[in-house]
Amino acid sequence: MKAKHWILVIVVLALVVLPVPTLTVAKSNTARSYTILARQFNYTPSIIRVQQGDRVKLTLEAEDVMHGLSLDGYGVNLEAIPRQEKESSAEFVADRAGTFRFRCSITCGAMHPFMIGALVVEPNPAFPIAAGLAFLVAIGTVGALSLRKEKSPTSNPRDSDWRIELTQFKWVKRLLMQRWFQYVFLLLNAFFFVIIFIAAFLGTPVGNANFAIIFVWIVWWVLLIALLIPIGGRIWCMMCPLPAPGEWIERRAFVRKGLEKPLAVAVKLWPRKLNNIWLQNVSFLTVALFSAIILTRPAVTGIVLLLFVAIAIGFSWVGGKRLFCRYICPVGGFIGLYSMVAPVELRVKDPDVCAKHGEKECIRGSESGYGCPWLVYPGTLVRNTYCGLCTECLKTCTMDNIAVNVRPFGADLFVNKGRGLDESFKAFIMLACAAIYSAVFLGPWGFLKDWANISSIPEFLLYAVMFLGTNLVLIPGSYYLAVWAAKTIAEGRAPARHEALAILDPLRAILNRLARRPVAANARHAQTSSVGHLPALPQLFVDYAYALVPMGLAAWIAFSISFMLVNISYAIPLLSDPFGWGWNLLGTATWPWTPYFPELVPYIQVPILLVGLALSIITAYQIARPYASDKTVAIRSVAPVSVFLLGITMVFFLLYM
Repeated sequence: MKAKHWILVIVVLALVVLPVPTLTVAKSNTARSYTILARQFNYTPSIIRVQQGDRVKLTLEAEDVMHGLSLDGYGVNLEAIPRQEKESSAEFVADRAGTFRFRCSITCGAMHPFMIGALVVEPNPAFPIAAGLAFLVAIGTVGALSLRKEKSPTSNPRDSDWRIELTQFKWVKRLLMQRWFQYVFLLLNAFFFVIIFIAAFLGTPVGNANFAIIFVWIVWWVLLIALLIPIGGRIWCMMCPLPAPGEWIERRAFVRKGLEKPLAVAVKLWPRKLNNIWLQNVSFLTVALFSAIILTRPAVTGIVLLLFVAIAIGFSWVGGKRLFCRYICPVGGFIGLYSMVAPVELRVKDPDVCAKHGEKECIRGSESGYGCPWLVYPGTLVRNTYCGLCTECLKTCTMDNIAVNVRPFGADLFVNKGRGLDESFKAFIMLACAAIYSAVFLGPWGFLKDWANISSIPEFLLYAVMFLGTNLVLIPGSYYLAVWAAKTIAEGRAPARHEALAILDPLRAILNRLARRPVAANARHAQTSSVGHLPALPQLFVDYAYALVPMGLAAWIAFSISFMLVNISYAIPLLSDPFGWGWNLLGTATWPWTPYFPELVPYIQVPILLVGLALSIITAYQIARPYASDKTVAIRSVAPVSVFLLGITMVFFLLYM
């Protein structure tokens, strides 16, 4: 389509879609009365719908323990005790349209922070407006891509990437070369983790009043997902204290250079067939499946963290290196995936220098530092995924060939080398879990909370089937159909049956011997790109999965920001009484729970998700573009993927609004 056609389409959609929710609706004046029954951890009814202008009376009754009800936007606060004679009720006029959450304001058990209901005052304009904006963003992004002029028909977007070397500044390099630099952050985090372990095992069992729960799953998590990963990539891995005890025991040293096992020990210990992140996918799914228990019970959080430390110590003692971090850690898996978005990288300045240099101190170690704990050879490092930013290679390189750079956001997403089905499934898993967490922890559906909280074994088993099915079948299967449509539309022909079913080959290999990464397939695709065809369907499926990374990261940021604003005030009393022992060190021990800006949460989430949608569409196009000599092929192939991304965006809008 020509430029004027795209502009016309966008203008028409704007005129049709955006005015819909602003149509004048006669305000109702009906009296409505609702009795809300509260029990752990559910309101019945959990969703109440009224018309704008209605006079609403809410009465709260408690079934099991004392409960509260705090309604966003209307200043309603109720408390109810089981079998109390005095009615706990409030009346108000629903003069503000939209969706307003009501939450339990009295600690009532483990899942108390997630006891949520919703008052919907219609007409509710939020979702139609957000949906209209999403349509415009999707169409506008595709249109802008089709109009963009390119220097070369098959140019790779990474070819024009700029780089600014930070280590060219003497003070930066001098700082990174100091052995104590990393350990300052390690010690600080180790101190906090000691407090976390004490609170987990000796503090109050009430999750929302326990330092371990609040500072791990709210404070640390939000900092990690919304700041550290998007800006610093794997910078958390540099200062994570979990593998530190194992390294100190193995090396018999703290800051100074100590002992080090030969690289061959770790290489021999770890099977080549497991040289991927499938185990990290499994460990993340396991933690996520039981997250309702782990995130709400301090002792369980402490046990899980201690288990991670014990496993890391075991692998360090037997094989050395950070085998736990590299192959098993559930946090390390998604940090590696989303670190590809970050603008910070560690790379060699000249790969030829590395190729000609025989000593390879960067992986074997020297008197100045250890060989790469992550089993990564910097000379072939092209993505952030497996570099833990420990800077040991910077300290050991005698050729001054290691640099820390600032580069464009998302540059690694367009690197063809090393893509694999294991990382693709990590993208599916993270996207699916963001939606499931939003439904379970932020949604008004009490039965989901009961299932996830293992209220009964049969219900939890049903939840597990739904959870794993969504992660491993529904999302990947739907996306595979979108990619199949992308290839069919782009090339004007449906893939042959044997090509379409070829995706099962690596899946069979996973079941039989935990399949290796299909690196060799890249050579085949380079041949097909010259004639304007996309790669074979299985590899196109793997490649296009990386387009989900911006959308997935945006979804997690949207979830985490909303979760933090509502619950961060639980952290303020813990600054004075971290263990629940009755202290009041800073005078904040009696600070009340206060949700911050709950009415603004959707207005924060929507722009974040729209940015993720646009960036994912752009990423899909830039992944496809080098394969196709004809730009039209790439644009056509992006269309079905854009529809899938738009659908996922709508799912999040429905969950949040």
